[in-house]
Amino acid sequence: MTTIRDVARVAGVSPATVSRVVNGLVGYSTETQQRVEEAIAELNYEPDTLARGLKTKQTSVIGVLAPVVSDALASEIMSGVEAAARLRGYSVMLGRTGPSSTYAASYLRTLRTYRAAGVILISAAVTPEMRRVLGSSVPLMSVAIRDGQRFPSLAIDDEVAAYDGTRFLIGLGHRRIGLLAGDPSSVLVNKLRIRGYLRAMTEAKLTPVLESGNSLYDSAPPALARLLNQDAGLTAVFALSDEMAAAVVNELQRMGRRVPDDISVLGFDNTRTSQHVHPALSTIAQPLERMGELAVERLLATQDLSDGPTPRILPHRLIERGSTSTFTG
Repeated sequence: MTTIRDVARVAGVSPATVSRVVNGLVGYSTETQQRVEEAIAELNYEPDTLARGLKTKQTSVIGVLAPVVSDALASEIMSGVEAAARLRGYSVMLGRTGPSSTYAASYLRTLRTYRAAGVILISAAVTPEMRRVLGSSVPLMSVAIRDGQRFPSLAIDDEVAAYDGTRFLIGLGHRRIGLLAGDPSSVLVNKLRIRGYLRAMTEAKLTPVLESGNSLYDSAPPALARLLNQDAGLTAVFALSDEMAAAVVNELQRMGRRVPDDISVLGFDNTRTSQHVHPALSTIAQPLERMGELAVERLLATQDLSDGPTPRILPHRLIERGSTSTFTG
């Protein structure tokens, strides 16, 4: 088994220098870092993070619990998490949530065993059960979801963002605007966005038309059918995720409806999906990668994030692309 002394011998440095490079500390030149990294690759050396954690009471591992690994929003937040973690010499351990909490609990127990430096939850709230399983010493941070009464978080103001999106469509002349909402059980995100849509529609004295999917692509076509059954004359659809909005564009075109000439479509998140559909989606942009970076920075800068709720609200913006246009009918 390759040891840190083997790496030091091949790189021509001391074991202490190898340790500093592995842990992202300072005190060595770029040339030294390159030699150490080349020796690590040549010898296929893997630091024993668990043994290190037994000495320091913390390993260089950050856990991330995401709703669905392939979900576009989670993927872009993960890009920010991984970049910030790598810059600081930390590894990322990814788990996914699902309908059952059994896996999440098992994953959190593993992170507790590994003495993780912290855990980031994507689009998930901290629950008493999570805190019980993980223990009180591991910092927890929620991203893309907030609840100032219970846990520290990074998110946009979802209600204001949905309000702004609806007002944008109204400003284009649309009066029959349908909302394709996300998971109905998501009180901390979906209900806030619905509230923003309803507020804008009420202020404009317009009739709201709502249906729910689950924020993912496959849920959108049947939800769109239900939406059009309520009002076949809709001139705009506001989908509360880019994945659903992309599905709406494709389904409308399959039905022979032109986007945006016959009906405009607005998405939410500004994930890469928003530009992988034709026409490209107008959307409400969240700073997703930046959220991931900030979550890592905050976890590592604060030893204990369980001492009180400290939510941080990040800015959103509206990006206008080809899927929306002025309604003149």
